[in-house]
Amino acid sequence: MPNNFSCKSPFYAAAVLLLLGFVSAFAGRSPINKTIRRVQFSESFQTSANELQKAASVTKGQPFFRKDLPLYARKIEQYLYNRGYLFVRVDSVQVKPDGDSLYVMLNFFGSRGKQAFIEAVNIKSDSLPVSFYENQSDLVPGRPWSAVLVDEAIRRFLKTAAEAGFLFARVQSGEMKVYQKNRRNLVDINLYIHENERIYISDLIIRGRKYTDEKVILRDLGLKTGQIYATSIVEDIPQQLMRLGIFKSVKPPILYRTAPDSIALEITIEEGSAASFDGVVGYIPETGKKGNGYFTGLLDISFKNLFGTGRKFSVHWKKPNALSDEFSLEYTEPWVFNYPLDLAGRLERTVRDTTFIQWNYALNVRFHLLRNLSVLWKLQRNSYIPDSSASRDFRLLQNEVLNSQIGVEYDTRDYAPNPRKGVFYSNSYAYGLKHNSGPTYIIREDSLKKNEALHSILVRLEFYYNLWSNQVLAFKLNGRQIKGSRLQLTDYFWFGGSRTLRGYRENQFYGSTVGWANLEYRFLMGRNARLFLFSDWGFYHYKDKSTVFEKLLPGYGLGVRFDTPLGIMGVDFGLGKGDSFGEAKIHFGLINRF
Repeated sequence: MPNNFSCKSPFYAAAVLLLLGFVSAFAGRSPINKTIRRVQFSESFQTSANELQKAASVTKGQPFFRKDLPLYARKIEQYLYNRGYLFVRVDSVQVKPDGDSLYVMLNFFGSRGKQAFIEAVNIKSDSLPVSFYENQSDLVPGRPWSAVLVDEAIRRFLKTAAEAGFLFARVQSGEMKVYQKNRRNLVDINLYIHENERIYISDLIIRGRKYTDEKVILRDLGLKTGQIYATSIVEDIPQQLMRLGIFKSVKPPILYRTAPDSIALEITIEEGSAASFDGVVGYIPETGKKGNGYFTGLLDISFKNLFGTGRKFSVHWKKPNALSDEFSLEYTEPWVFNYPLDLAGRLERTVRDTTFIQWNYALNVRFHLLRNLSVLWKLQRNSYIPDSSASRDFRLLQNEVLNSQIGVEYDTRDYAPNPRKGVFYSNSYAYGLKHNSGPTYIIREDSLKKNEALHSILVRLEFYYNLWSNQVLAFKLNGRQIKGSRLQLTDYFWFGGSRTLRGYRENQFYGSTVGWANLEYRFLMGRNARLFLFSDWGFYHYKDKSTVFEKLLPGYGLGVRFDTPLGIMGVDFGLGKGDSFGEAKIHFGLINRF
């Protein structure tokens, strides 16, 4: 007997386990081969069948299991309850064969009842005034009651409290009173806000710093130990530091509670390269009788964090065409005397088509008014020396202009080299005194004044909107205008080319009123990489004697930015008005940080 048992027990055990598996798999279920073909709802639900189907997570063609029917009913009731139908009910679910034994039809019976409306909202708080919260709430009498609406209000209350320093506030929902009045279902909402202790910042810890002076980081953040915690300031820390242009990455701060009323902030940074190289090469193809094709170029070398102090020095060179070039030097001293005030000196020389030479000396002042807002002031002296033949042919005067310019700048871009979202806006006004020094025969023959006033306005707007996870709509708008009693070529604004109006030569156009708009649809492929389509539009206007010259200029094409071992490579392929494929303007760019 023992021998027989030991021999047969494995077989019997396997058979029992297999039988139990089948019983467990099919217990409470319809045959596995049945499928839901149709789903219907009684008219008393007064809600579209598609909406209820989606709420119940039941679709045509899915397998039917009888045990899931109560789950479908609960989901429908919860969905309608959260939208204010507090007396909704699903009475029954009828299951009927549909056509043959392989398909079934589900028919839900019940009623959603009348919707409930908010009659009164009672808010109580421990510390902040109740009005402080009421202004942030969409819970107002007369609105349909909604669980989503209440949850959103609670989130806003907690955010409001955290912004005022009450980081660990909590909201307690009191008993919700539901009653009828004038045949309407009404709801009284009771919320109690317990702010708890107000939180202060006890310590600021910087991790990952190797080269940059710690005070450079702290002064730009504007944070001090002992100040009240504010959510918006802490959440903006990565974006605020990245705008300095000296860090490769900044992680969201980590909060450590050091006391019942205090926290420490740990900020981890990864320093970027202290210098950058930005180069662009363009080729302008041969255009018939106008001569052979030629190369254009641009070179920017910037040191953005000299000696780890945030000081900046830059060199700029640009050759927009065969006969022109630009060269400039600029140095910036940040936070002069530990005030949020930056001073910058600039020297610039421009040769324009052998027509004239321009020298520019400028002092720039930037006052950091708020985290994202700065006030700008510039004092500059421009000297224009025309070529003798150009002076004779175009009636150009040698002159000097002393300009005073004031403006504002607002920047919320999350990452300036390749933004996903944010706005950049700057606007300035300049008043200039121009002194004409010769040639005297032009002043005499044209009855010109030796001294005159100039008025200029400059506007720049950039807008970035993240459509989907890796697609961004980028829009840029620039406008400039100058007015004076007698404007000449040296007073005009110049534009065209890789950074203004693509599809045209560098600085091909000029005018007393100019503007250009750039619209790009970007496909982001990395932190510094993107593929994009662009549509550019430019406009210029100026008056020469009695003749007015103005034109609207379209440009379009595609471009790419991508990381390489040498830096960020950029290629733009642009077509201007009436251009054939062979006349396209191609611009190559390289941004390298070293």
